[in-house]
Amino acid sequence: MPVRFAALSSGSMGNAALIDTGGPALMIDLGLGLKELSARLESAGGAWERLTAVLLTHTHGDHVRDAPLRWLSRHRVPFYCHEGHRAVIGGLRGFQALEAARLVRHYDDRPFIGPAGARVEPLELSHDGGPTFGFRVELRPDRKGRPVHIGYVADTGCWRGELADALADVELLALEFNHDVEMQKRSNRPGHLIARNLGDRGHLSNDQAAALLVEVAARSRPGKVRDVVLLHISRDCNRPEIALKAAKEALRTSGRRATVHAAQQFAAFPCLTLAAARRVAARP
Repeated sequence: MPVRFAALSSGSMGNAALIDTGGPALMIDLGLGLKELSARLESAGGAWERLTAVLLTHTHGDHVRDAPLRWLSRHRVPFYCHEGHRAVIGGLRGFQALEAARLVRHYDDRPFIGPAGARVEPLELSHDGGPTFGFRVELRPDRKGRPVHIGYVADTGCWRGELADALADVELLALEFNHDVEMQKRSNRPGHLIARNLGDRGHLSNDQAAALLVEVAARSRPGKVRDVVLLHISRDCNRPEIALKAAKEALRTSGRRATVHAAQQFAAFPCLTLAAARRVAARP
């Protein structure tokens, strides 16, 4: 079966993504209520009964909610988080139920093997939500198939070359394109919020994300990075068309071809079927 990726929701009102092999499935974040999350999952062709694990990026309320955690505990689905997340979500009834059922798994900055044989590499990010991580996920659609690689970076205020190295050679890159800098500065938001979003522990601007995309493309072999999904686009300080233009220009500058998609807040989009890139010799 092919690997599928779906951005179930992306933005300040809730975040969740699905990685589905047609059998076992993983979810990244649980930032919607249970009813809405179920509807998004169904619309993307997923199913709760195939969910084998959830990965948490960080503890802000648009990335984790109590009701879905309680669902996980009832259905005995493992929940992967960083030890540092406990200080914020340890009081949630759902998290406590997961701990009581011994379903909480802790990750650090080392790769680990999750359910269904997925290799997950946590990528430490710079954000004010406490310990915050993106992920590089590698999984095979079947035992004989070539692995598919997915990079997921939703919330970070800055990046370094190590992150570009870690994201190189993915088939799909889901990357935050949060705001246009001038729109952010001209917004009616409180000054402290503008400063926070523009700071190193806030969110990536279109320009910052585009620069990271250029670096990931430069580090990747031909045939890789074929789909780019723009995450966490601000409703007040950005527009999908502006973010899409920035990403496409970055790819043009890199001499790469990829399909670019703007994830949405109120619908599961995009829903993509992925295949491993064929082995192509690197350019001399």
